[in-house]
Amino acid sequence: MILAAIVLFCLAALLGLGLVVLGVRYRRGSRALAAGHAGVALLGLILLGRQIFSSPIHMLYNNAALLFVLALFGGLVLLALRIGNHEHRAPPPMIGVSLHAAMALSALLLLVLGYTHP
Repeated sequence: MILAAIVLFCLAALLGLGLVVLGVRYRRGSRALAAGHAGVALLGLILLGRQIFSSPIHMLYNNAALLFVLALFGGLVLLALRIGNHEHRAPPPMIGVSLHAAMALSALLLLVLGYTHP
């Protein structure tokens, strides 16, 4: 189950990278790509949560889950900023995107580290 979560989070990272490219290079966003990014990441978080609650304590998985939840809240803040913006095609602030990505990638690194070093 952890391997499936890792694959889903990697896919979410690739979709997020596509969103960053759209935002930086073309100065616009994509609702469909953002929805795919969020959906894949939520599915990965659900799988991670099921693993955490159904198996013995693994601190790296717990720390990764905490960072993923913080990244989720950062993504919700970015979504709120985007909804509140009158120009719906404008990308969100890149500093917020950078913090969101840094938390999520750090969590993914912890997850991979926990999977490879049980």
